[in-house]
Amino acid sequence: MGCSESDADVWEQVETVAAAIEKLKIPHGISSVGSTKEVIRVLSRAPEKIIFNLIEALEGSAVRACFVPLLCETFGKAYTGCDTRCLLISTDKWQCKAVLSAAGLPCPRAILVEPKQKAHPHFAGPYIIKPVAADASEGIDNTSVVKTRGIALDKTVRRIHTQFKQAAIVEQFIDGREFNITVLCKNGKPMVMPVAEIDFSAFSSHQPRIVGYEAKWKEDSFEFHNTPRVVPAKISKVMAKQLTALAAQAAAAVGCDDYCRVDFRVDRKNRPYILEVNANPDLSPQDGVAAAIAAAGIKYHHFIRLCIDNAIARTDINLKVKTQKIKQKVKIQN
Repeated sequence: MGCSESDADVWEQVETVAAAIEKLKIPHGISSVGSTKEVIRVLSRAPEKIIFNLIEALEGSAVRACFVPLLCETFGKAYTGCDTRCLLISTDKWQCKAVLSAAGLPCPRAILVEPKQKAHPHFAGPYIIKPVAADASEGIDNTSVVKTRGIALDKTVRRIHTQFKQAAIVEQFIDGREFNITVLCKNGKPMVMPVAEIDFSAFSSHQPRIVGYEAKWKEDSFEFHNTPRVVPAKISKVMAKQLTALAAQAAAAVGCDDYCRVDFRVDRKNRPYILEVNANPDLSPQDGVAAAIAAAGIKYHHFIRLCIDNAIARTDINLKVKTQKIKQKVKIQN
């Protein structure tokens, strides 16, 4: 894992999902893994046919975690969440942006700056600089937003290169409102949850209105306590319809077939831009997916049941299980 805060959050997800599975009266076990070798060991020995995949990183790498679904397939296991291809696309923000743009979906302009290179954006600022493949908003803080080309931009790019040993994305910063939308899948069709908005009203005019690392993980920070989620968002029906349609299209373009979260910024002219598609979002009770499904009137354990049903439906292992009465054991991996 990348940070102790997100590590603790994974365990909270495990406990929450396990409680939901117990409520569904489905026998299950829990396995903790930290490396690809451990994943292979668990999968080769586990009698369970279904894996509830909650792995966010292996050996400190979010990219390595993307291969867990492929390993599940190798061992003939059904699994929840998106497949390896989808996870790889969404984890690499540059690749995800390319896929979304190719599908004709609106994204902020951006350039990729490889280690030891300097940034030469061909568009005007302000800019936001972020790691190309980090998870949990790591590397994003108040210094990540800069107004113009120059020393601050170069310094922030170098920080990403040094701290994360990966490329940096220099992206057009959309100064406006921030929304996120959870998309579920049922019977192969998208189910778009109510639009959620991040409320930045407590921020001063000098503070960048972003959900960075502090806002997600630092409980003693101003950002943590002043970025509440409002769901359903207070927006017009026209805007809600537009964002909902874009979220479904983005999920389809990236190949999400279980659940995901699509993040948006909307500028002052009400033009929406897709920031990213998170194909492995947090399932903790206080986070976006749980809040969105609750706003839609879906109970958490029913959402978990849907994930398990999806896993069975996607997997050709002849489980012969009626979706209304699951008796197979479920293994939770984190």
